[in-house]
Amino acid sequence: MSLTIAAFWPPPPHETTVARYREIADAGIDLVITGNYLNDTVILRHALACADETGLGVLVASDPRVEVLMRDLDPGEEQTRALIGRVIDDYAGHPSFRGVSLMDEPLPERFPRLAAGVSAVRARGHLAYVNLFPSHVTGSYDSYVGGFVDTVRPDVVSFDRYPFLSTGEDEGYFADLAVIRAHARRAGLPAWMYVQTLAYDGHRTPTAAELAWQVNTALAYGYTGIQYFTYWTPDPARGEGFQPALVDGGQPTERYGIVRDLNTGWLRPVGEELARLPWRSAGHTGPVPRGAAPAADGAVPAGDVVVGRYGERHLFVCNARHDRPTEVTLARPAAAFDPATGSYEPIGATFVLAPGAARLVR
Repeated sequence: MSLTIAAFWPPPPHETTVARYREIADAGIDLVITGNYLNDTVILRHALACADETGLGVLVASDPRVEVLMRDLDPGEEQTRALIGRVIDDYAGHPSFRGVSLMDEPLPERFPRLAAGVSAVRARGHLAYVNLFPSHVTGSYDSYVGGFVDTVRPDVVSFDRYPFLSTGEDEGYFADLAVIRAHARRAGLPAWMYVQTLAYDGHRTPTAAELAWQVNTALAYGYTGIQYFTYWTPDPARGEGFQPALVDGGQPTERYGIVRDLNTGWLRPVGEELARLPWRSAGHTGPVPRGAAPAADGAVPAGDVVVGRYGERHLFVCNARHDRPTEVTLARPAAAFDPATGSYEPIGATFVLAPGAARLVR
Protein backbone atom coordinates (compact mmCIF):
# COMPACT_ATOMS: atom_id res chain seq x y z
CA MET A 1 0.00 0.00 0.00
CA SER A 2 1.29 3.46 -0.87
CA LEU A 3 2.51 5.84 1.83
CA THR A 4 0.48 8.87 2.91
CA ILE A 5 2.19 11.76 4.72
CA ALA A 6 -0.43 14.06 6.21
CA ALA A 7 -0.57 17.18 8.34
CA PHE A 8 -3.42 18.08 10.70
CA TRP A 9 -4.28 21.67 11.63
CA PRO A 10 -3.24 23.68 8.57
CA PRO A 11 -2.93 27.49 8.41
CA PRO A 12 -6.02 29.41 9.64
CA PRO A 13 -8.35 31.19 7.19
CA HIS A 14 -6.38 34.44 6.94
CA GLU A 15 -3.20 32.45 6.18
CA THR A 16 -4.82 30.06 3.68
CA THR A 17 -2.85 30.99 0.58
CA VAL A 18 -1.11 29.24 -2.28
CA ALA A 19 2.24 30.24 -0.77
CA ARG A 20 1.36 28.66 2.56
CA TYR A 21 0.16 25.47 0.90
CA ARG A 22 3.34 25.36 -1.17
CA GLU A 23 5.22 25.53 2.15
CA ILE A 24 3.29 22.46 3.30
CA ALA A 25 4.15 20.60 0.09
CA ASP A 26 7.80 21.62 0.41
CA ALA A 27 7.87 19.84 3.77
CA GLY A 28 7.23 16.53 1.99
CA ILE A 29 3.58 16.41 3.04
CA ASP A 30 0.97 15.26 0.51
CA LEU A 31 -2.33 15.43 2.44
CA VAL A 32 -3.85 18.30 4.44
CA ILE A 33 -6.39 17.37 7.12
CA THR A 34 -8.44 20.49 7.74
CA GLY A 35 -9.23 22.20 11.02
CA ASN A 36 -8.06 25.50 12.52
CA TYR A 37 -11.31 27.35 11.80
CA LEU A 38 -11.65 26.15 8.19
CA ASN A 39 -15.24 25.32 9.02
CA ASP A 40 -17.50 26.68 6.32
CA THR A 41 -17.93 25.85 2.67
CA VAL A 42 -16.43 29.12 1.44
CA ILE A 43 -13.08 28.81 3.23
CA LEU A 44 -12.89 25.06 2.62
CA ARG A 45 -13.34 25.62 -1.13
CA HIS A 46 -10.62 28.26 -0.97
CA ALA A 47 -8.30 25.81 0.82
CA LEU A 48 -9.02 23.20 -1.84
CA ALA A 49 -8.22 25.76 -4.56
CA CYS A 50 -4.86 26.47 -2.88
CA ALA A 51 -4.19 22.74 -2.72
CA ASP A 52 -5.15 22.38 -6.39
CA GLU A 53 -2.32 24.81 -7.22
CA THR A 54 0.31 22.98 -5.16
CA GLY A 55 -0.36 19.29 -5.77
CA LEU A 56 -1.64 18.60 -2.25
CA GLY A 57 -4.62 16.48 -1.37
CA VAL A 58 -7.21 17.66 1.16
CA LEU A 59 -9.26 15.62 3.61
CA VAL A 60 -12.18 17.78 4.75
CA ALA A 61 -12.34 17.28 8.50
CA SER A 62 -14.10 20.43 9.64
CA ASP A 63 -17.42 20.72 7.79
CA PRO A 64 -19.96 21.29 10.60
CA ARG A 65 -22.75 19.61 8.63
CA VAL A 66 -20.92 16.30 8.88
CA GLU A 67 -20.32 16.68 12.60
CA VAL A 68 -23.99 17.43 13.27
CA LEU A 69 -25.10 14.53 11.09
CA MET A 70 -22.80 12.00 12.76
CA ARG A 71 -23.14 13.15 16.38
CA ASP A 72 -26.64 14.54 16.72
CA LEU A 73 -28.90 13.20 13.98
CA ASP A 74 -30.03 9.76 12.86
CA PRO A 75 -32.16 10.32 9.75
CA GLY A 76 -31.71 6.81 8.40
CA GLU A 77 -29.40 5.39 5.77
CA GLU A 78 -31.14 6.90 2.74
CA GLN A 79 -31.18 10.41 4.17
CA THR A 80 -27.60 10.05 5.42
CA ARG A 81 -26.50 9.13 1.91
CA ALA A 82 -28.32 12.17 0.49
CA LEU A 83 -26.92 14.60 3.07
CA ILE A 84 -23.36 13.31 2.71
CA GLY A 85 -23.80 13.54 -1.06
CA ARG A 86 -24.59 17.26 -0.77
CA VAL A 87 -21.43 17.82 1.26
CA ILE A 88 -19.31 15.97 -1.28
CA ASP A 89 -20.93 17.87 -4.16
CA ASP A 90 -19.64 21.10 -2.61
CA TYR A 91 -16.02 19.93 -2.87
CA ALA A 92 -15.76 17.20 -5.50
CA GLY A 93 -15.01 19.62 -8.33
CA HIS A 94 -11.54 20.22 -6.89
CA PRO A 95 -8.78 17.77 -7.97
CA SER A 96 -7.30 18.05 -4.46
CA PHE A 97 -10.42 16.73 -2.71
CA ARG A 98 -9.69 13.30 -1.24
CA GLY A 99 -12.53 12.65 1.17
CA VAL A 100 -14.33 13.45 4.40
CA SER A 101 -13.50 12.94 8.05
CA LEU A 102 -16.72 11.79 9.71
CA MET A 103 -15.72 11.94 13.38
CA ASP A 104 -12.69 12.18 15.65
CA GLU A 105 -12.37 9.74 18.55
CA PRO A 106 -15.85 8.19 18.55
CA LEU A 107 -17.32 6.14 21.37
CA PRO A 108 -18.80 2.73 20.46
CA GLU A 109 -22.40 3.96 20.55
CA ARG A 110 -21.63 6.07 17.47
CA PHE A 111 -20.31 3.16 15.41
CA PRO A 112 -23.65 2.36 13.67
CA ARG A 113 -24.02 6.00 12.58
CA LEU A 114 -20.44 6.01 11.34
CA ALA A 115 -21.09 2.84 9.36
CA ALA A 116 -23.85 4.65 7.47
CA GLY A 117 -21.58 7.66 6.90
CA VAL A 118 -18.66 5.57 5.68
CA SER A 119 -20.94 3.75 3.26
CA ALA A 120 -22.28 7.06 1.93
CA VAL A 121 -18.81 8.55 1.35
CA ARG A 122 -17.48 5.33 -0.18
CA ALA A 123 -20.44 5.17 -2.56
CA ARG A 124 -19.26 8.49 -4.00
CA GLY A 125 -15.72 7.17 -4.52
CA HIS A 126 -13.94 9.18 -1.80
CA LEU A 127 -12.03 8.38 1.38
CA ALA A 128 -14.19 7.99 4.49
CA TYR A 129 -11.98 8.77 7.49
CA VAL A 130 -12.44 8.26 11.24
CA ASN A 131 -9.70 8.62 13.85
CA LEU A 132 -9.86 6.49 17.00
CA PHE A 133 -9.15 7.09 20.67
CA PRO A 134 -6.00 5.69 22.30
CA SER A 135 -6.50 2.85 24.77
CA HIS A 136 -6.39 4.83 28.02
CA VAL A 137 -9.84 6.25 27.19
CA THR A 138 -11.69 3.11 26.09
CA GLY A 139 -11.32 0.16 28.47
CA SER A 140 -10.59 -2.97 26.44
CA TYR A 141 -8.77 -1.57 23.44
CA ASP A 142 -8.93 -4.80 21.51
CA SER A 143 -12.73 -4.82 21.83
CA TYR A 144 -13.00 -1.13 20.99
CA VAL A 145 -10.88 -1.31 17.83
CA GLY A 146 -12.32 -4.67 16.79
CA GLY A 147 -15.86 -3.39 17.23
CA PHE A 148 -15.07 -0.33 15.16
CA VAL A 149 -13.56 -2.34 12.32
CA ASP A 150 -16.37 -4.91 12.26
CA THR A 151 -19.25 -2.42 12.58
CA VAL A 152 -18.03 0.60 10.65
CA ARG A 153 -16.06 -1.24 7.94
CA PRO A 154 -13.74 1.76 7.50
CA ASP A 155 -11.37 2.67 4.69
CA VAL A 156 -8.39 3.07 7.06
CA VAL A 157 -7.74 2.38 10.75
CA SER A 158 -6.25 5.52 12.32
CA PHE A 159 -5.45 6.45 15.91
CA ASP A 160 -3.49 8.95 17.98
CA ARG A 161 -1.37 8.39 21.06
CA TYR A 162 1.33 10.91 21.85
CA PRO A 163 4.22 9.26 23.68
CA PHE A 164 6.39 12.10 24.97
CA LEU A 165 5.04 13.19 28.32
CA SER A 166 6.29 15.94 30.58
CA THR A 167 7.12 13.23 33.12
CA GLY A 168 8.71 10.69 30.79
CA GLU A 169 7.41 8.35 28.10
CA ASP A 170 3.93 6.89 27.62
CA GLU A 171 4.42 3.16 28.22
CA GLY A 172 1.22 2.24 26.36
CA TYR A 173 2.40 3.52 22.99
CA PHE A 174 3.62 0.21 21.56
CA ALA A 175 0.60 -1.73 22.84
CA ASP A 176 -1.76 0.60 20.96
CA LEU A 177 0.47 0.52 17.88
CA ALA A 178 0.22 -3.28 17.90
CA VAL A 179 -3.55 -3.48 18.46
CA ILE A 180 -4.38 -1.03 15.68
CA ARG A 181 -2.03 -2.79 13.27
CA ALA A 182 -3.42 -6.24 14.13
CA HIS A 183 -7.02 -5.22 13.40
CA ALA A 184 -6.04 -3.35 10.25
CA ARG A 185 -4.22 -6.44 9.01
CA ARG A 186 -7.14 -8.70 9.85
CA ALA A 187 -9.46 -6.50 7.78
CA GLY A 188 -6.98 -5.90 4.96
CA LEU A 189 -6.90 -2.16 5.66
CA PRO A 190 -4.10 0.43 5.89
CA ALA A 191 -3.06 1.54 9.38
CA TRP A 192 -2.42 5.25 10.03
CA MET A 193 -1.01 6.96 13.13
CA TYR A 194 -0.28 10.46 14.41
CA VAL A 195 3.17 11.85 15.19
CA GLN A 196 3.50 14.29 18.10
CA THR A 197 5.22 17.49 16.92
CA LEU A 198 4.69 19.83 19.86
CA ALA A 199 4.29 20.27 23.61
CA TYR A 200 0.85 20.63 25.12
CA ASP A 201 -0.96 19.76 28.33
CA GLY A 202 1.17 17.07 30.01
CA HIS A 203 3.39 16.51 26.95
CA ARG A 204 6.87 17.82 26.08
CA THR A 205 8.34 19.12 22.83
CA PRO A 206 9.87 16.19 20.90
CA THR A 207 13.48 16.26 19.75
CA ALA A 208 14.64 15.46 16.22
CA ALA A 209 15.45 11.91 17.35
CA GLU A 210 12.00 11.56 18.91
CA LEU A 211 10.28 12.72 15.73
CA ALA A 212 12.27 10.16 13.72
CA TRP A 213 11.58 7.48 16.35
CA GLN A 214 7.82 7.91 16.00
CA VAL A 215 8.02 7.66 12.21
CA ASN A 216 10.37 4.67 12.26
CA THR A 217 8.53 2.65 14.89
CA ALA A 218 5.38 3.11 12.81
CA LEU A 219 7.17 1.85 9.69
CA ALA A 220 8.49 -1.15 11.62
CA TYR A 221 4.87 -1.97 12.50
CA GLY A 222 3.75 -1.68 8.88
CA TYR A 223 1.92 1.65 9.05
CA THR A 224 1.33 3.40 5.73
CA GLY A 225 -0.15 6.68 7.03
CA ILE A 226 2.01 9.18 8.94
CA GLN A 227 0.04 12.19 10.21
CA TYR A 228 1.67 15.13 11.96
CA PHE A 229 -0.09 16.65 14.99
CA THR A 230 0.01 19.55 14.54
CA TYR A 231 1.30 21.53 11.54
CA TRP A 232 0.25 25.03 12.66
CA THR A 233 0.23 25.93 16.37
CA PRO A 234 -3.36 25.88 17.68
CA ASP A 235 -4.83 29.14 18.96
CA PRO A 236 -4.21 29.58 22.73
CA ALA A 237 -7.95 30.20 23.14
CA ARG A 238 -8.52 26.50 22.46
CA GLY A 239 -6.87 25.59 25.77
CA GLU A 240 -4.58 22.61 26.43
CA GLY A 241 -1.50 24.84 26.54
CA PHE A 242 -0.29 24.19 23.01
CA GLN A 243 3.32 25.24 22.40
CA PRO A 244 4.92 25.93 18.98
CA ALA A 245 4.26 23.30 16.31
CA LEU A 246 5.98 22.99 12.91
CA VAL A 247 4.84 26.51 12.02
CA ASP A 248 4.17 29.02 14.80
CA GLY A 249 2.51 32.36 14.14
CA GLY A 250 3.45 32.05 10.49
CA GLN A 251 7.13 31.30 11.14
CA PRO A 252 8.54 27.81 10.48
CA THR A 253 10.15 26.44 13.63
CA GLU A 254 13.26 24.30 13.81
CA ARG A 255 10.98 21.25 13.74
CA TYR A 256 9.58 22.29 10.36
CA GLY A 257 13.05 21.83 8.89
CA ILE A 258 13.57 18.58 10.79
CA VAL A 259 10.29 17.15 9.50
CA ARG A 260 10.93 18.41 5.97
CA ASP A 261 14.31 16.68 5.87
CA LEU A 262 12.91 13.55 7.50
CA ASN A 263 10.05 13.33 5.00
CA THR A 264 11.97 14.12 1.83
CA GLY A 265 15.29 12.46 2.65
CA TRP A 266 14.07 9.32 4.39
CA LEU A 267 10.36 8.72 4.87
CA ARG A 268 9.22 9.21 1.29
CA PRO A 269 11.93 7.12 -0.42
CA VAL A 270 11.93 4.31 2.13
CA GLY A 271 8.12 4.36 2.26
CA GLU A 272 7.95 3.91 -1.50
CA GLU A 273 10.38 1.01 -1.25
CA LEU A 274 8.37 -0.63 1.55
CA ALA A 275 5.15 -0.19 -0.44
CA ARG A 276 6.43 -2.84 -2.86
CA LEU A 277 6.78 -5.38 -0.04
CA PRO A 278 4.12 -7.08 2.09
CA TRP A 279 4.48 -6.36 5.81
CA ARG A 280 4.77 -9.60 7.83
CA SER A 281 5.39 -8.84 11.51
CA ALA A 282 7.03 -6.62 14.11
CA GLY A 283 8.99 -7.72 17.16
CA HIS A 284 11.40 -6.33 19.73
CA THR A 285 14.87 -7.40 20.77
CA GLY A 286 16.17 -6.30 24.14
CA PRO A 287 13.41 -5.19 26.56
CA VAL A 288 9.95 -5.95 25.18
CA PRO A 289 7.41 -3.18 25.93
CA ARG A 290 4.03 -4.01 27.41
CA GLY A 291 1.66 -5.27 24.71
CA ALA A 292 4.43 -5.86 22.16
CA ALA A 293 5.95 -9.12 20.94
CA PRO A 294 9.57 -10.31 21.00
CA ALA A 295 11.42 -10.78 17.72
CA ALA A 296 11.30 -14.54 17.36
CA ASP A 297 13.23 -15.58 14.25
CA GLY A 298 16.81 -14.77 15.30
CA ALA A 299 17.49 -12.53 12.29
CA VAL A 300 18.73 -9.80 14.66
CA PRO A 301 20.49 -11.57 17.54
CA ALA A 302 21.79 -8.39 19.22
CA GLY A 303 20.69 -4.77 19.61
CA ASP A 304 17.89 -2.89 21.31
CA VAL A 305 15.66 -2.59 18.25
CA VAL A 306 12.20 -2.95 16.76
CA VAL A 307 12.35 -5.31 13.80
CA GLY A 308 9.70 -5.11 11.09
CA ARG A 309 9.77 -7.97 8.61
CA TYR A 310 8.74 -7.16 5.03
CA GLY A 311 8.43 -9.90 2.43
CA GLU A 312 10.84 -12.81 2.63
CA ARG A 313 14.17 -10.96 2.66
CA HIS A 314 13.72 -7.47 4.08
CA LEU A 315 14.03 -6.22 7.65
CA PHE A 316 13.21 -2.71 8.80
CA VAL A 317 15.44 -2.31 11.86
CA CYS A 318 14.62 0.66 14.11
CA ASN A 319 16.46 1.75 17.25
CA ALA A 320 14.01 1.06 20.06
CA ARG A 321 15.51 4.00 21.96
CA HIS A 322 15.24 7.66 21.07
CA ASP A 323 17.78 8.74 23.70
CA ARG A 324 20.87 6.69 22.87
CA PRO A 325 22.47 4.73 20.00
CA THR A 326 22.41 0.96 19.80
CA GLU A 327 24.78 -1.50 18.14
CA VAL A 328 22.93 -3.97 15.93
CA THR A 329 24.13 -7.42 14.94
CA LEU A 330 22.45 -9.27 12.09
CA ALA A 331 22.55 -13.04 11.73
CA ARG A 332 24.41 -12.58 8.43
CA PRO A 333 25.82 -9.74 6.31
CA ALA A 334 23.24 -7.80 4.33
CA ALA A 335 22.70 -4.85 2.01
CA ALA A 336 21.17 -1.59 3.27
CA PHE A 337 18.76 0.62 1.34
CA ASP A 338 20.20 4.01 0.36
CA PRO A 339 17.36 6.55 0.19
CA ALA A 340 19.44 8.93 -1.93
CA THR A 341 19.93 6.43 -4.78
CA GLY A 342 17.16 3.88 -4.22
CA SER A 343 19.77 1.11 -4.35
CA TYR A 344 21.10 -1.40 -1.81
CA GLU A 345 24.72 -1.20 -0.68
CA PRO A 346 26.54 -4.06 1.09
CA ILE A 347 27.10 -3.66 4.82
CA GLY A 348 28.61 -5.88 7.46
CA ALA A 349 26.62 -7.85 9.97
CA THR A 350 27.19 -5.17 12.65
CA PHE A 351 26.29 -1.49 12.54
CA VAL A 352 25.24 1.33 14.86
CA LEU A 353 21.87 3.06 14.78
CA ALA A 354 21.65 6.62 16.09
CA PRO A 355 18.85 7.46 18.55
CA GLY A 356 15.49 7.00 16.80
CA ALA A 357 17.12 5.98 13.53
CA ALA A 358 16.40 2.97 11.32
CA ARG A 359 17.76 0.97 8.39
CA LEU A 360 16.02 -1.10 5.76
CA VAL A 361 18.22 -4.15 5.09
CA ARG A 362 17.96 -6.99 2.62
